Amino acid sequence: MSLARKIDDLEKVWNDYLLRRDPQAKEKLVNNYLYLVKIALGRLIYLLPSYIDREDLESYGIVGLLQAMDRFQPGRGLKFETFALSRIRGAVLDYLRSLDPMTRGQRKTMKEVTLAWQKLTSNLGREPTISELAQEVGVSVEAVSWIVEQDRSTLFLSWEKEREEEEALSERVAAPSKGFDPQEALENQELVSLLKEAIDQLPEREKLCITLYYYEGLTLKEIGAIIGVGESRVSQLLARAIVWLRSKIAE
Repeated sequence: MSLARKIDDLEKVWNDYLLRRDPQAKEKLVNNYLYLVKIALGRLIYLLPSYIDREDLESYGIVGLLQAMDRFQPGRGLKFETFALSRIRGAVLDYLRSLDPMTRGQRKTMKEVTLAWQKLTSNLGREPTISELAQEVGVSVEAVSWIVEQDRSTLFLSWEKEREEEEALSERVAAPSKGFDPQEALENQELVSLLKEAIDQLPEREKLCITLYYYEGLTLKEIGAIIGVGESRVSQLLARAIVWLRSKIAE
């Protein structure tokens, strides 16, 4: 996706679109703000499993941009770029959360893994290994690792969604819309805070793996080179971290 040229008389084009919904003005605005889709996808792309197509994400990002243009109200004092980025990411995240590679049975196993983690941690007085988790649940180590791998993006995409709602909270409180639930919004903020706190409590290597994988966008091989272990060990560390985070959120 290429960056578009800036419009010389942007205010006039906005007026033409807002007052008359002029299709030519709309096209100019879309081309002008396409770069926002690229920005919105920049951080999310590192959270995604390999089966997600970037072009599909860009298409949903453009849908979010169009929605932002339709709903934008300049008189509220919010910059369009800020408003649009929130709507673009929201549209992309809604699409991603509608995709679920895991079956109902696998989702059940994920819950069992989380409960097993809590039980073994209590009984052993330490964090269990992936092998101990697999034995407790009654599945193979490979099955636990695969299920946790699929669940990684779900957990952090959920966090991204809650962050979007957190960023929009002040705006929604200032100008509440029909159906806005302050209690729900505050609960979402609490969930974000809990996850942040849980990440801070991770052992250093697991926390480093989470940071490098999800926030720096490094591959398992690159992370392994940094901490001095193989890719399979990095995958295990990430799996343990995700199960631990799930258990803390469940608590």
